[in-house]
Amino acid sequence: MKKLRILYVCNEDLAIGGASLSLMNMLRSLEGKVQPTLLFRQEGPAAELFRQAGYDCVVIPFRRATFHAKGLVRVLRFLPHAIMTAIVQWRCVRRCRQRFAGIDAVHSNSGTVDIGLRIAATLKVPHIWHIREYIDLGLHTAPFPGWGHWKREIFRSDAVIAISPGLFRHLRLDQHPHGICLPDAVCSAADSVLETPKEKFVAFVSGTLSAVKRPEEALRIFAAAKPEGYTLKMVGNVDEHMKAGLQQLASDLGMASALEFLPFTRDIKGLLSKAAATLVCTDFEGMGRVCIEAMFYGCPVVARDSGGSSDLLAEGRGYLYQDLPKAAASLRQVLDTFPEEMVKKARQYALTNFVTEDYAEKILTIYQAL
Repeated sequence: MKKLRILYVCNEDLAIGGASLSLMNMLRSLEGKVQPTLLFRQEGPAAELFRQAGYDCVVIPFRRATFHAKGLVRVLRFLPHAIMTAIVQWRCVRRCRQRFAGIDAVHSNSGTVDIGLRIAATLKVPHIWHIREYIDLGLHTAPFPGWGHWKREIFRSDAVIAISPGLFRHLRLDQHPHGICLPDAVCSAADSVLETPKEKFVAFVSGTLSAVKRPEEALRIFAAAKPEGYTLKMVGNVDEHMKAGLQQLASDLGMASALEFLPFTRDIKGLLSKAAATLVCTDFEGMGRVCIEAMFYGCPVVARDSGGSSDLLAEGRGYLYQDLPKAAASLRQVLDTFPEEMVKKARQYALTNFVTEDYAEKILTIYQAL
């Protein structure tokens, strides 16, 4: 069968996050079936990650579909932003028309980029939109130029994929003729482990330790649980300002010696398989990649009760919290008694729903239907 030529439009560039890692899993599952080209808006670690893996990467500047300004600042900046965005996007589409003639489809890898729809329309090919985030509730921002325009773009797309049931409902994709709920593939079944006993540390993992991931909340939960002899290992890229603030908070909470920073790593199996627990504090996580990795690697999860985390940890597959005392009590319970039956149940759920071996057929079905 002829390989499908797919152009993937990527939202990440200067940082590697869950969207890039999930795209990597998808491309690996599609090897031999798809000829991918990846479009980035600028050079950076994300493009380098895919180049090192052998994928064709092209950099053409474009604008993300988000606008963070509010109030009077939004009013003052709106027209200049609109003019510059129109110029940048027009240039990008023009170059893509010249460069990508002959592709079979455009696949946008995030709800925060909408240039893929214009590229697809210019090339007269289908557009698949992979929406991975709660733009409003999770990222606390809004699409540009507004919600009405963004929602119309969703319904102009030939297929829209939401990565969790909650996000599917939030986007009202049941009203879309080709709305699909398809969780990401995260790990190979062969990678799943359950190691005991656990080591005396709690993990907090993120591509970047940013405010949206709530690392301060994780530190407060850890301190409130009074985990004698345990350390909190925060894994991810962190700027010096954020790091200094977390160190000061740890000192204020009497936990300075218990906080440890580790650099971002794509391979966290060695960490999560040994961790006594992991904390996921993001409000309205799109799906919850770290939750799923923890499930595969036999690590109990304590997560905020919202978004993808609520979907993943329902029915006794983990601990959900709505306030700090509940979170601290759950973490304390995990550290006192390892919940082996819960962990096994969560691991089986992950093996049933998120293995890379089953993913290619699901994505190819979407492509071929278009």
